[in-house]
Amino acid sequence: MEKYFFMKPVLTLISQGQFFRKAFTIALQILAVVIAIAGLVTWIAVWKSISGNSAEATIGIIIFQLFFVIAVYMVIHTLLIRAGDINALPDADYTVIPIVSIGLKLAGEIYACFVTVISIGGGILMCFFGGNAIYLIKRSAPLVPGFGGGEGFWGGLVFMFGGLFTALFVMVFFYFLAEAVVVMADTAKNIKITRKIAEQYNRK
Repeated sequence: MEKYFFMKPVLTLISQGQFFRKAFTIALQILAVVIAIAGLVTWIAVWKSISGNSAEATIGIIIFQLFFVIAVYMVIHTLLIRAGDINALPDADYTVIPIVSIGLKLAGEIYACFVTVISIGGGILMCFFGGNAIYLIKRSAPLVPGFGGGEGFWGGLVFMFGGLFTALFVMVFFYFLAEAVVVMADTAKNIKITRKIAEQYNRK
């Protein structure tokens, strides 16, 4: 009769570490492909705004587009590297915690990589393009913080360093969360070991 009911083997499969590692690996690989497609669409859309601008603005847009390609590449490559790290995780007492720890690091890494490069490219764009650069930057990278509000060299400098500091802060914060998850797991494991030793001592 049990052969007609399939939930028990399904639950057994889900409870194994291999299932979660493979699922998260595939999910990150799919996400990398989606980001690549979205980046290509955005890159093409930005090119459409190049017509009708001055020579300086055109140079700024071309430089920004190069930085945008680098930023998207860094995000995609980081996703694939971390997908490999998750897939290579060994079997352990805790199945999801190591994956969550890597996932938190990954969130900080891809944000920091993208914002760092876009902030540099956006700062250069502001020097060439003026006040309209913020609109163009936000159109292609809405998660990048819009510091400054000025234009020209100083506006680009403020935008650049504001983005760099934000990227560093976000990455440190997510690394802290990742380490906190591991520390909590280690603490729980140590408490469990201590309890077993205490129980053995009491029996004596």
